[in-house]
Amino acid sequence: MIRVFVQGFVILSLLVSVSVYPFRVFAADKIRLGYSGVGSGNEIYDLVQETGLFKKHGLDVEIIRIPGGTIIVQALIANELTFGRGQATEVINAHLAGYPLKIIAVLLNKFMYQFVTPASISKPQQLKGKAVAVSRFGSGSDFVTRMVLKSWGLEPGKDVTILQVGNSPARFSAMLTGKVYGSILDLALAPRARKMGLRILGDLSQLDVEYPQGVLYVPRQTIEKRPDLIVSFLKAFLEGIRYFKTNRQAAFKIISKSVGLNDQEEIQEYYEVLTKKFVRDIPMPTVASMRTVLDESTEKNPRIREIKADDLMETRFLTELQATGSIR
Repeated sequence: MIRVFVQGFVILSLLVSVSVYPFRVFAADKIRLGYSGVGSGNEIYDLVQETGLFKKHGLDVEIIRIPGGTIIVQALIANELTFGRGQATEVINAHLAGYPLKIIAVLLNKFMYQFVTPASISKPQQLKGKAVAVSRFGSGSDFVTRMVLKSWGLEPGKDVTILQVGNSPARFSAMLTGKVYGSILDLALAPRARKMGLRILGDLSQLDVEYPQGVLYVPRQTIEKRPDLIVSFLKAFLEGIRYFKTNRQAAFKIISKSVGLNDQEEIQEYYEVLTKKFVRDIPMPTVASMRTVLDESTEKNPRIREIKADDLMETRFLTELQATGSIR
């Protein structure tokens, strides 16, 4: 079971433990995938597991939900996870800490968020002097929220207070109870937000910019020592993407179970938008999407200028699978 890391237990201290204890990776028939948040294609991994596609490719996968990308990185450093699924910012922060992770797949290549506010907020400037919610400082939601606020001419932390609240459902509840006046929410919660009288202040998918979401990453040592494991995982994942997009009944069922939607209209709306607008058949990381994150993050930490887009990703596995016909 994943250990709960106390707040303030920094990555640097974990790096010391990695140098003391030899690196180990779970055997190909038993691996662990950690993820945070709901929606954004997470349910496809659950579908792969429930349909037996992981087992088909020789993998016994345990999928573990973890409250925050920083904890996923810490668990990878401690060798308690084999794969992480989250945001590119987590990979950047790990690089800065001296622990190189590599992104091997990006399911979505644009913002899959809505910026939601109470109905009383009809324009961004009305957020001035108020609080908005993110999951954790330094997380993907924090990154996107700050970027959106700045695009609206608002200075995060000065014009608008940013509070750490938790994942999308927690932020949704915080808005309903009046604790905050805005937050980015995952696509799955957008229909419910409208029904509850909240306002979609901004549809971030309309931004003409590549941005990586549904990021699958692994330690560089796993790439070097167990490329076969990565290939098997990606084969199962690619089959799962095809199955999700072609079998609506199975997709609806897994959406209800994994995302928590029960209303059939909400499920159908989420599925249609997700599959037609966001989920890519070939989840290849791109230099352009990495640069989006790097360019925006540099303002917060000048050291990020030292990181190149190619430092963050490894595309050879998907490229080879595509060349051999495994991707159709």
